[in-house]
Amino acid sequence: MPRLLLAALACGLALVPAASAATVTVRTEPQLQAAVAAARPGTQIALAPGRYVLTDRIRVTPAGSGTAAAPVVIRPLTVPGSVTIDANGHEEAFFVNGAHHVTIRGLRITGGAYHGVKIDAPAHHIRIQGNRMWDNTRSGDLGSQFSAIKGGGTCDPACVSDVLVDGNTITQVRPFGGNNLQGVDCNGCLRWTVRANRITNIRGAELAGTGIQFKSGSVDTVIERNVVIGSGLVGIVYGGFGTPAWGKQTHEHVGGVVRNNVVTRSADAGISVIDTVNGRVVHNTLWGNGYTPDVRRAASGLVYRNNILDRPLNLRDGTAARTGGNLVLRTPTEAGLFTAAARGDLHLRATARRAINRALPGLVRNDLDGVRRPLGPRPDIGADEFGTPVP
Repeated sequence: MPRLLLAALACGLALVPAASAATVTVRTEPQLQAAVAAARPGTQIALAPGRYVLTDRIRVTPAGSGTAAAPVVIRPLTVPGSVTIDANGHEEAFFVNGAHHVTIRGLRITGGAYHGVKIDAPAHHIRIQGNRMWDNTRSGDLGSQFSAIKGGGTCDPACVSDVLVDGNTITQVRPFGGNNLQGVDCNGCLRWTVRANRITNIRGAELAGTGIQFKSGSVDTVIERNVVIGSGLVGIVYGGFGTPAWGKQTHEHVGGVVRNNVVTRSADAGISVIDTVNGRVVHNTLWGNGYTPDVRRAASGLVYRNNILDRPLNLRDGTAARTGGNLVLRTPTEAGLFTAAARGDLHLRATARRAINRALPGLVRNDLDGVRRPLGPRPDIGADEFGTPVP
């Protein structure tokens, strides 16, 4: 008899199997609202296929939180994409108000007045994974701020922290006239990772719309392996023009990294670094954007290396950066290095000799697709590492 069982019997203890996490299947909007309100650690809320038109935004509160070992998960009952959440003009579809250890996965989210998902401090350990979000801009109040995923609030008592935004598709389909629109936007955020998302057509009024933006005292953001196409202003803003005191900082962004991203066809810069200190911009590929990639407004301690740039780096406002290994295209739309640049495929061709095996070593471990680096004697410049790994 196993020693553990003998010891338990000797102490008069009953051995019972651990209870499995509860799965709650919902088929109507009232059932969905009730299931989220009643969620406890380990609850899996499984939505039957269909369209759920909300009578109110779905409020995810601290009482409905999970734990690290037993998160609350909201997901389709069957396959990803089989469930549409229509916010029906409410402020957002999901309002994560201080909750923690919650995952929202595999849904189609539309119809929010201002946002698809909003995460307010002191929420933490939230995962937004594999969703499709579009047209969460229903409000007629075009002077306000709109974004598919919005996070932030003052860091009192704590920042909104340790959030993963992974594998989502975010776009704006309908014409939108506002001038403050982002795909992913956060103020005063701590340790967010924005990874492997496809963010397209984030466009508002003329010269408005940013794919990804972190500012107002955000710290240690990782922005990696995203494809950002067709932003109305800038593809990625690392820092910005906000209120650093919200994050209890003196700069817009502190630390973090922007790596292995592809940014194309922004009306302005592909990547703009604004009042960021001790950050890194490495192994990104920019193509066909409307203005120079830039560093501005008191940015300092910046490493800017191994990027393919569509125009020379523009160090504005007296800023500086530790540069090296960057490749500037001969023209902003030089296509010969890439598989199909006009279609947004910025993987390297075998003939891209100016990029392959030309990067400074040791800055990243993988590439846009998660392929390990290097595959040759040295890494390749830009987001893609050419070749196929040896098994």
